Order: sequence, then structure tokens, then C-alpha cells
Amino acid sequence: MLKRIIATCCRALRRFENSEAGVGAIEFAILAPPFFLLLGCICETGLMFFTEYTLQTAVQDAARLVRTGQAQGGALTATTFKDKICNLTSVLVSCSGINVYVRSDTNFATLASNMPVLLNIGPSVAGSTSASACFNPGAPSQPAAVVATYDWNFNMWGMTAMGNINGNATRRLIGFAIFQNEPFPSSASSTC
Repeated sequence: MLKRIIATCCRALRRFENSEAGVGAIEFAILAPPFFLLLGCICETGLMFFTEYTLQTAVQDAARLVRTGQAQGGALTATTFKDKICNLTSVLVSCSGINVYVRSDTNFATLASNMPVLLNIGPSVAGSTSASACFNPGAPSQPAAVVATYDWNFNMWGMTAMGNINGNATRRLIGFAIFQNEPFPSSASSTC
């Protein structure tokens, strides 16, 4: 009886060993998860870089308002200036997540020394202090800088290699412009 059971089991194993039925399903089950993970990471990376490019473009467009004196003469506030940046980026991200920092100074060296670390512009992260809000577009012929940040939270597993804040779980996207204001007619006031 035991020999018969062993023989039956051996025949079943030989049939299973020689059978090719279901091989496609097994290969799909093995290869599909890493393939779809890689595909998702590629898509999220592309969307994240496109969002950063859009943020940079929005900063460049809004910085033109400062550079030409339209922000100063048009009485733009920090909120309305942020709205100018949000007009271009609102298709991709929520405007409430965008942080804007505008600063001017007497010369580029002083401006560079007074600028906060770009990763500190926005909500405070572990181990660092957040830069206080600033909207000072400056006077004619003064150097100025415009910075906008947005925190991108990763959706795909394994994307932490691209993170730069919150234990690499988030990437702070940065749009930055530094320039010298044109010699426009002076009527500006600063708030920081």
C-alpha cells in the first residue's frame, strides 16, 4: 500500500515537472510586481521633475514683476505675489503648499549672506529652523532674490533615495531667481 502511494506521488511529480501549463501565470506573478513598481517610480519621478520645472518657470515669471518694479509700484502684497506664482502651478499642486520668500539687499554679497538655506524656506523640518516669511521686493537697482518651495510627498515605495527632508520621505522642490532690479521709478516700501 505504501509502495502504491509512493508510486502515485512520483508519477504526479513527473507529470507536474514536465507540464508547462500555468508557466506564464507563474512568470507574471514573479515579474509583474517589480515591473509595476519600477514603472510607478518612473512616472512619479517624471511628474515630480515636471512640477519642479513648473515651479521654477512660475518663479521666473513672478520675479519679472519685481525686477521691473511692477510689484513695488503695483502695490502687490505677499499674498497677491504668491497668487501670481500659484496661477501657473495650481494645475499640479495645491497653492496652500507653496511657500514664497522675496528679499532684496544693498549688494549681492550682503544678499547672499542674509539669504536662508533654501531647504529651510517653508515648514520647519526636523533639525532645522524655518526661515521667517519675507516679502521685500526692494528698490530700484538693488539685487533681489525670489524663492518658492513646495514639499513633494512620495507615493511610490522606494522613492526615499530622492528625498531631502523628513527622513527622506519628502522632497522639497525649489524655484529660485536672483537678479538686480531695473532702475524703475522709486515708490516701494519693504515689509522685512
